[in-house]
Amino acid sequence: MHNEQEHGETVTHVSTEEARSGSSTHVTRYVLGVSLALVIIAFAIVVGGGFFNTNQTGADETHTADVTANTTG
Repeated sequence: MHNEQEHGETVTHVSTEEARSGSSTHVTRYVLGVSLALVIIAFAIVVGGGFFNTNQTGADETHTADVTANTTG
């Protein structure tokens, strides 16, 4: 690292190696892991809710009506 005068101001220059030498706190890794887990749990709740509430869709009544109409006609 070295300082130079440019346009009447002191400017600090660092080398490429010095600029890359920061340390990581690994917080991003934990945030991504927790977010992925929450998305999987939310998806499981949505899909599970759909499986347990199929009697409210009316699909069974429609199928029964089609079968009844075909056998009576």
